[in-house]
Amino acid sequence: MAAISDPTGWNYSLPTAHCRLPTILLMAFVLALAPTNPAISMPAQDSNKEQIRTEIKYRDGTVILLSDSQSRITQTRYRAEGHVKITFQDMIATGDEAQYDMDTREGFIAGHVRFSQKDQWLACSRAEFNFSSQTGTFYDASGYTDRQFSIKGHTILKTGPDTYTVEDSFVTSCQEKRPKWVFQASRMDIRVDHTARLHNTVFRIKGIPVFYAPYLVLPMEKKERSSGFTPFHTGTSTSKGRVLSDAYYQTLGKSADATVYGDYFTLRGLAIGGIFRANPNPETHFYVEAYGIHDKLNQGGAQLTVDGVSQLKDDWRAVARVNITSSFTFQQAFSDTFRAATVPQELAAAFLTRDHDSFSTNIAFERQEVLFPIRSLVIRKVPSVEFLSLGTPLGNSPLILSFRTSLDGMARTDSQMETHFVQRLDFYPRLTLRLPEIKGFSLVPTVGVRETYYGAQLSSDSESGVTNSSLNRRYTDLNLELRMPILEGNVSFPWLGKMQHTIEPYITYRWIHGISDFDKTIRFDEQDAIADTNEIEYGIVNRFFRNRTTGAGTNENQEFMSFALVQKYYFDPTFGGAFRPEQPNSFYPLDTVTGFYQTGTLSNLAPVSAILQVSPQNGIHNDVRVDYDTRLQQFRDESLSSYWHQGKFVISGTYFRNQELEPNMLAANHIQGQIGYSSPRQQGFASSFTVSYNLKTGQWLNSNTRVNYTWNCCGVAVEFDQFDLGLRIESKFSFSFMLKGIGNFGNLKRPESLF
Repeated sequence: MAAISDPTGWNYSLPTAHCRLPTILLMAFVLALAPTNPAISMPAQDSNKEQIRTEIKYRDGTVILLSDSQSRITQTRYRAEGHVKITFQDMIATGDEAQYDMDTREGFIAGHVRFSQKDQWLACSRAEFNFSSQTGTFYDASGYTDRQFSIKGHTILKTGPDTYTVEDSFVTSCQEKRPKWVFQASRMDIRVDHTARLHNTVFRIKGIPVFYAPYLVLPMEKKERSSGFTPFHTGTSTSKGRVLSDAYYQTLGKSADATVYGDYFTLRGLAIGGIFRANPNPETHFYVEAYGIHDKLNQGGAQLTVDGVSQLKDDWRAVARVNITSSFTFQQAFSDTFRAATVPQELAAAFLTRDHDSFSTNIAFERQEVLFPIRSLVIRKVPSVEFLSLGTPLGNSPLILSFRTSLDGMARTDSQMETHFVQRLDFYPRLTLRLPEIKGFSLVPTVGVRETYYGAQLSSDSESGVTNSSLNRRYTDLNLELRMPILEGNVSFPWLGKMQHTIEPYITYRWIHGISDFDKTIRFDEQDAIADTNEIEYGIVNRFFRNRTTGAGTNENQEFMSFALVQKYYFDPTFGGAFRPEQPNSFYPLDTVTGFYQTGTLSNLAPVSAILQVSPQNGIHNDVRVDYDTRLQQFRDESLSSYWHQGKFVISGTYFRNQELEPNMLAANHIQGQIGYSSPRQQGFASSFTVSYNLKTGQWLNSNTRVNYTWNCCGVAVEFDQFDLGLRIESKFSFSFMLKGIGNFGNLKRPESLF
């Protein structure tokens, strides 16, 4: 290959076999006309494709022109034909023919044009470009400005390095030749990796127009937050009428944002809500939501939700949890879910906590409320300071010291009393002795002394039910836990095969003495509802193990089933005089075995509690619990919970029944179930059905049916909800449409799970 150089900066590389006299004369003519700036090398042949290569160097980069043939039109303008490829910085353009002016850096390329810059890619019939300003015009163009969104327009103007204006455009994230959905607009302004702003937009599904918006903002690849109106949603409700909802979203710097939204119910009126979110660092997040309505049916009110966590230095953590409403009527009328509408408990708490080794420090401000029709129960702690040690060995001795001490400012208000803030000082150290095991028998004794000071006490002579006279409560407790040898053996069942069987008996003796003023103690929480006792608890646990294949493909000996029987014997059934016959007694230690522990019948023997748990394989678990009263020879209560998840199907359910065997005892008979189907690929068909039924009254309390289908670029979901809460009997239909890369058009949330 022969090379010719010239001091002007032009470099030529030509195949030796093609050197002819006319060609040399032409090159001499070009040399005479060549400018001194920019530096250009041409025409060099590409060694792989035998194309002519021209390099035009600028201060900010080099334009490289490859083509089958090249010629000069004017002193500064060149034509290239045949498999043309032009590159400059990160821009590449290919086509059949092109022209380029090295002074103005302008040109065009035509014929099967392809243009790319980073993640931007366009195909068109003709493109005009300016490498100096990185602008251009693309005719009959289509392509991508990021990794997700496909755009198409009669004319696409590249107005800057990362901005485009598309005339007569549409945008979609579907890859099919006929997209499932498109936004069609008269003009679209795109800022790559930020937003696309559409004017006079029609949203189409399978070519059918669905809605029109004069102005719409879509997030592009980086999904950076941007202010603007969110997509509206709508639904119908028999108790609220048609609902129309929309919101405005406002960014507040890089780590915070706010949303103001409104719900208009045709039968109720306008509801206004607001959300504030902040995430200033990875260890801190803060969320506040307020919602309220002045209801036409006088069931309005307001709700406040706060959720905040911040990890501080030296293992300190700050937490805020608030979920309060102005009334239970408002909660039942406007809650979105059955669970939220039926739980009459509210909490507002803010606390600092530090866990280090076996020690814990907690500082809390708290307000709890249980909503009742006449007057709610309100408990306040302002503040509560607690120091806790789970257990510290005392040197080399077999003793372990644990303690809890706290200082609280407490107040209680209910239908029978109203207190001002009452001081409560509590100190509770305990010693546990570690004794050596003897032939499988182990005894663990624990002894503790508790001193509690109250700044006030209950009094029947006071109008408020409380007198400011102080009260000291002191008691001693002893706990002896005896663990016996575990008996092991192998059993075989015809339908289950061989399994390992263990029998684990245990006995616990509990003694509490010294509480003489039980009726004078104000019950702020579970620490105050403690009575004297002298009791023994005994039980036996049967466990069955068998080999099971895990998800990793290994065999492990796992628990297949367990069955436990537990009962108590009270040497003092009056609990030191605290027990009140024919009243629902509720205090410690009645609640140490079963959750249905309220009783008004004096008896030395507690009901027998039976617990059966069966897990035949991974994803399946069943739990059955019953309490049998040996004195009445009747079951007091039963409960069943089951969870079954295999493949695409999920089935779960709960059932409980509480019999009214005694006066003033609450009877209940309730069942709740859920069945769901979904694909693990997160695409395709999915559905769920949840039902809650009161067997005692024959009342359908709630049912929820949800069906959705997800494609590769969009999804649709419909939901039908029914409530029967006495105050609120409602049927509600909601619809949601999901667009890949954009979000949801609707207000459907993830279905509630039973577990």
